[in-house]
Amino acid sequence: MKLDLKLGALHQTELVHSLEKNSIASLLDGKISSSIKHLLNLRERIEDTSSKVLVTGDLNAGKSTFCNALLRRKILPEDQQPCTSIFCEVLDARENGGVEEVHAIHKDMIYNRHDESTYDVFTLPDLEKIVTDHETYTQCKVYVKDARSIDESLLNNGVVDISIIDAPGLNLDTTKTTAVFARQEEIDVVVFVVSAANHFTMTAKEFIWAAAAEKAYIFIVVNGYDNIKDKNRCQKMILEQVHGLSPRTFKESAELVHFVSSNAIPTAPTPPGGNGGGSSGSSSGGGDGPDFDDSDPKGKGKDKEKIRDFEDLEQSLRRFVLEKRARSKLAPAKTYLLNVLGDVQTLATVNQEVAQSELDRVTKELDDLEPLLEASKKAKAEVSDDIDRTIEATCQEIYDHTRSTLTASISQAADEELGVPYPGLLNVFQYADDIKEAMLSQISASVTICEEHARQKTVEGVSSIKQLGLLHLGDEYTDLSFRSDVMFRRKRDVLARQIEIETELWDFFDWHTILQRQEKMAGTGMALTVATAVGGRMVGGFGWVDGAMGAVKVVGNNNLRHLILPGIVATAVAATYYILLQIPHSLPQRLSTKISTQLAEIDYVHSNSTRISSSVRKVLRFPADNLRVGLQRSVEQLGSKREETRKIRGESEVARKYFGNLVNETGRIRNTVEAVDLEGPAPGVAAGFDP
Repeated sequence: MKLDLKLGALHQTELVHSLEKNSIASLLDGKISSSIKHLLNLRERIEDTSSKVLVTGDLNAGKSTFCNALLRRKILPEDQQPCTSIFCEVLDARENGGVEEVHAIHKDMIYNRHDESTYDVFTLPDLEKIVTDHETYTQCKVYVKDARSIDESLLNNGVVDISIIDAPGLNLDTTKTTAVFARQEEIDVVVFVVSAANHFTMTAKEFIWAAAAEKAYIFIVVNGYDNIKDKNRCQKMILEQVHGLSPRTFKESAELVHFVSSNAIPTAPTPPGGNGGGSSGSSSGGGDGPDFDDSDPKGKGKDKEKIRDFEDLEQSLRRFVLEKRARSKLAPAKTYLLNVLGDVQTLATVNQEVAQSELDRVTKELDDLEPLLEASKKAKAEVSDDIDRTIEATCQEIYDHTRSTLTASISQAADEELGVPYPGLLNVFQYADDIKEAMLSQISASVTICEEHARQKTVEGVSSIKQLGLLHLGDEYTDLSFRSDVMFRRKRDVLARQIEIETELWDFFDWHTILQRQEKMAGTGMALTVATAVGGRMVGGFGWVDGAMGAVKVVGNNNLRHLILPGIVATAVAATYYILLQIPHSLPQRLSTKISTQLAEIDYVHSNSTRISSSVRKVLRFPADNLRVGLQRSVEQLGSKREETRKIRGESEVARKYFGNLVNETGRIRNTVEAVDLEGPAPGVAAGFDP
């Protein structure tokens, strides 16, 4: 499941964290699907009784020569220049009805031996021309006979069906293709042929790194070893490189790394009934090799040590393919399973860490949310009560202020300077109308003053509510636009101007006021004439009797008789004159009393006080309700956030437990897979019995 991404030197865990969730999910979907398919193919491969050996290596490393040496026949073309450009799979002719021939598979076709439309048939000698035609064919199935005994032959071994695949030489174009081929499930053994003179090239290293991702063991053949003078130095350098490329292979280098000379191996004659061998070109492994006939099977005249080394290689290869078939078959599956389990454990560990981190985050978030939610609920209740108290207190204060102000204005209307000059007796009724109008205007002005006072209190109340909103909601508080100048624009104070007061003759003679003013004047030390004094006493009401008795004592009875008639006339004139002079003082009081009486009848003071305070209450309700809505929304949002956070916490706890169990389970399975001994006998089979 390793993701082939160029993200620098990121560790696998850092790589997972660096990817977006959607990206990693999409990539893993494809990887998991391919992994499942690969595992199914591995299972099919394990159940398959056949084995395939892929022979590959650098250009001119002697791969074809090595394959021919294994077959003891020159089947595959050999040349000093690259001559193989397609994959050639050599199989036992028994799988083709005992007939030696070549099946060249067409491009983009799936080979079916029983369907000749999928391939072209050639003889073995034609193979030299076919292997270079990579434009037409992608692979050849080469069926040959091996007359050697089952103890010597690799193809005809009497145990399993084995095929040898000769791959094209590695270069920049074929390295990736061959590496993919080497990783295919049906490939049991990869034999890598390296030139003893050139060692491992960069192309060879890249291939082995790619193949080693699945194939834990690689069979390495160092060809052309006979041309090396300092053989110990060559072996040391090769083994050091093997150690860096495939540590497991190096660990068993005695069985898996062989230094040979393939061109020194004698070839056998064509088996009876065969179609003939391949070309007789020179070896690409380092020089021409002589053909050995049947009379000299052991290669007399040649270095027997070279033959013995190659025979040791063959025996190791037979053991690896046949006797240790469990390892060759199961090792790739074991390696792949360990890789998959390692990837799953890595992903599970990362997800466990993410789940734990998410759990810690939401737990802390919940710890912070709980007091906020409780504080928000408490603030909602307290602020709502505070707002109600503030509104009620403000409205009550405005009501009381309006009532007291209007009551004082109405009661003191006659005592104020009305600014209406007295025009004289002839215009006294117009004077009365002007005084009435002035008083009503004064009362109306008092109402305006009360409205202005209410407006100021409303501004203070709105500001107070706004401060509460900013205190408890902060930036989330939505301030409503408030214009105090639009308050009280409706002319609701029309009651005073609609009052109709009839001016009567008796309104000009307010006896109560005249008597009050006469008594005040009686207390002064002013010198009065007799007529004035008598008139004053007479006008004063019952006090004129006392004045009359005093006058009798002064003037005597006789003289009084002469004065009675003129005195009475003078007194009447004086009283009438005094009353007319008191009209500017008595008329306002009389009219004020009438206005006050009518205003009381229509409950003018209470109506205006209620109207003004109700208007203020209505205005204050808007920001108050807005603040309540904001507080309620804040509580609901915090509650929703708490529920969502609780849900995430629950999911994180489930994920943490799940991935924790997955880590443990993966580790347990991985230990079980690692403990499988591929070298030992199968369960239920006695040790030493050939599996």
